[in-house]
Amino acid sequence: MLADFEQIDFDVSKIESWPYVKALKLGNLDLSKINLIAENTKHLETELVKFVSSQKVSENLLKRRNGITKHLTKVLTNKFRGSKVSTFGSFQSGLNLTNGDIDLCLQFNGEKPKKVLKKIARMLNEDGMDNVKLITTAKVPIVKFIDSQSKIPVDISINNSLAVHNTELLRRYSSIDSRVKPFIISIKYWARNRGISDASMGTFSSYAWTLIAINYLQSLENKVLPNVLKKDGSQTVEIDGIKYDIGMYSNNELDFVTQNHSTTGELVSGFFESLAKDWPWNNGVISVGSGKILTRKEKNWVANKPYISDAIQDSQIKRLGKFSLPVEDPFDNKHDLSRVLDVEGIFEIRDEVLRAYQLISENTDWDTITEIKYPEITPNEPKLDLFEDLRNQEDDKTRQDLKILYEQLKVIENSVSLRESERSDAIKMSKALRRNAELAKEQSGLSSELRPRRTKIDELQSKRDSSNNHYIPVHFIEEELSRVYSILTTEATNRVELSLEKEKQLFSWFFELQSMYEHSKMTRKYHREFVKLLEQQQHSIEHIKDIRQEMIEIQSFGKFTDFDDLAMKLLKELNPLKRERRNLRREIGRLEAWLRKQTHFNNNNHSKHKGSRKKFVNNRKVDDVKSKVVSGDSFSLQDLEVLLKNGGLSSVNQSKTKTRKGKNKHKKNNYSVTPQRGKRGKSSKNQ
Repeated sequence: MLADFEQIDFDVSKIESWPYVKALKLGNLDLSKINLIAENTKHLETELVKFVSSQKVSENLLKRRNGITKHLTKVLTNKFRGSKVSTFGSFQSGLNLTNGDIDLCLQFNGEKPKKVLKKIARMLNEDGMDNVKLITTAKVPIVKFIDSQSKIPVDISINNSLAVHNTELLRRYSSIDSRVKPFIISIKYWARNRGISDASMGTFSSYAWTLIAINYLQSLENKVLPNVLKKDGSQTVEIDGIKYDIGMYSNNELDFVTQNHSTTGELVSGFFESLAKDWPWNNGVISVGSGKILTRKEKNWVANKPYISDAIQDSQIKRLGKFSLPVEDPFDNKHDLSRVLDVEGIFEIRDEVLRAYQLISENTDWDTITEIKYPEITPNEPKLDLFEDLRNQEDDKTRQDLKILYEQLKVIENSVSLRESERSDAIKMSKALRRNAELAKEQSGLSSELRPRRTKIDELQSKRDSSNNHYIPVHFIEEELSRVYSILTTEATNRVELSLEKEKQLFSWFFELQSMYEHSKMTRKYHREFVKLLEQQQHSIEHIKDIRQEMIEIQSFGKFTDFDDLAMKLLKELNPLKRERRNLRREIGRLEAWLRKQTHFNNNNHSKHKGSRKKFVNNRKVDDVKSKVVSGDSFSLQDLEVLLKNGGLSSVNQSKTKTRKGKNKHKKNNYSVTPQRGKRGKSSKNQ
């Protein structure tokens, strides 16, 4: 009946935080003596019926959730062009709690998921959302936050396409048997309220608890649920280069009729009894995809070091080895949902299971069993009535509150304006100093080039000048070379041959010209290099002069990094101030909306009442005057004025005629009772 990590010897003082585990270890809690009886499960069933009815989603809540989803979809798709937002999770599967979160998946291929989530987190902070938390260490990174107005929690993940198929799987399971939904939401509610349903806190996620609950219903001797996965490769989906088999049987395709007729209370009681007395992870793996608990050997998921038993004895061990309490993802069979668990999380889970089982055996109320353990991490009930606190408050008090809020807003706006101005000045000074540093570095570089270039210039000038002593223009040498070459190679037109002596002289001159040509080319090269370096030197000198004119003498103010630090410090001060300003503006808007609503309501009521009363009084006065005229009573000048304003004496005669006609009509109708009256329901008025 003990978990494997409870079977070793260790110092029990190390588990003081988990009283039920400690009592079990010391023998003060004997599970073999706890047996659930019909009275226990009957009492729990009554409690669960009330609980489940309280979890029905109101139209107002659904409207608010849809509004948030629509708003976030618009914001995200505008921010990330070409993206798509999908909803998944418990509300889509039907296994939701009233204050469950909104799960959104942003499908976007433009940037890395973690980078996108950082942008989203920054955007949500700027929009004034509460408790924005970026979790990048999870298998699927997410950003969590709470909508500041409705207090509804929201999770946003990137490219988490498989979760959409997981949602459909859970929806199908919940539709097979009417007991599944109340059973699962009861387990989820207990786990959440007792602080063991948050993967970021080292415990199972809500999704993992759902799979554990479904697997229990699959593993009973008389099963409540079958396995709905086909696993025949008939329907696959590729995500990030990996293929997943997502084929599922529809309810019509399943040849399954349960022989289990237990109540929801009996199923919940049995769930806790099973976890308490027969800890499934000693040798098993929770596998909804297989429809049973697999052995660790079958799955090849044997627990790796360091074990839980090692961590109990060595406080330095913070992270456990793989497969501590394995729960297989139905589609991603290589993913173990227990990879997030830490030592404290496992002991919390074990302790809460033992506690729930003992309390059920004592006929404890469900509210006590699921009493909130950590209020600071448990989501509040959704806030659906924005004016709840104002309905019983005098409007004068609301106006006074509004006046105070405006005063606070003025102070905050002054603070924001002051810091923004300071930050702007710091950024300008940082840029100026940075530019100064860049110019100084550039000047230093140019200056370091001047001296070696000057040496090179002097050297080239010397070479050029020394060669200029024997310099003959290149074009002259080229022309002479061409002339001599032509004489030596072309037969004279007059048929006169050159003498041998003349020919020798010409060849000698030709070779001398070639030497002169090489010398003149070298001289020209030196000259061109000299001119080029001279131009570079002059350009550098002019550039240094320009830099000196552009540089500003502000070195005494410090380094540009000092002003960068100041700008960052002011930004950190600005963020909470801007957040407070947003909150004040929203609260002012809320109070003003309420006062407008009240004013509109009062004006309508007053106008309606005033108009109807005035009409009633006037009609009554006119009728009184007309009665006096008909009866022959005397009437005053005021009565005459009233009569003249309402049709004069002729109206009295019309009134008589109308009255008489009406009486006759009424009498006629009394005698016209025919079967046609039975068709009144078909008149246009009643349709």
